[in-house]
Amino acid sequence: MIPRVASLLAWPVDARQLNAPLAPVKAPEDMGDLIAFYRNRLAAFRPPWFESISSADQARIDGLITAVLLVDGWLDAPADRQAGHAMRLPADELVQLGVTEAHWNEQRVDFAFRRFNERFAGRIRGVLQGAAPLGRPWRQGWRYRLTIVRVEQILRERQVDPSLWFETKASRTPVAQAMAAMRVAWRVLTGRG
Repeated sequence: MIPRVASLLAWPVDARQLNAPLAPVKAPEDMGDLIAFYRNRLAAFRPPWFESISSADQARIDGLITAVLLVDGWLDAPADRQAGHAMRLPADELVQLGVTEAHWNEQRVDFAFRRFNERFAGRIRGVLQGAAPLGRPWRQGWRYRLTIVRVEQILRERQVDPSLWFETKASRTPVAQAMAAMRVAWRVLTGRG
């Protein structure tokens, strides 16, 4: 869902892209297919200053956008499945770890689902770590830190409670929202966890 992607990124996304489809025709067979699917869509989400930075930082920004798209696909998985769209998750890993149709139908969180959750979240965190040098400069890096922290917040909440992946709408209490906002603000301002 592109509006969610735009809300996770800390720079404006071209409004013409907001209604563009982000669902594949068929489910990606593996992580390589999923990354290739996203690689073809990166240009739509790059910041306006993308061309003026080094090639190393361009690669890091592409990695950061890829991490956001991976989280978005994971968040949309139940809704995509209900709508009959292909899920943006690596099919081979779902099969390998034993995540079946029953998990989606029953919203079942068991050992298999938790293992997939940990593996996929670990892959996303690995991509985020590759983008982390973008956030180092104090003032220039705040946008990147904000994006990284927003993604990490989603992963953290779902690591504690994997059943949140089955929710199609966010339902946090006001206290949880305030705590999350303070954590995000602290990490963005200080550059620390």
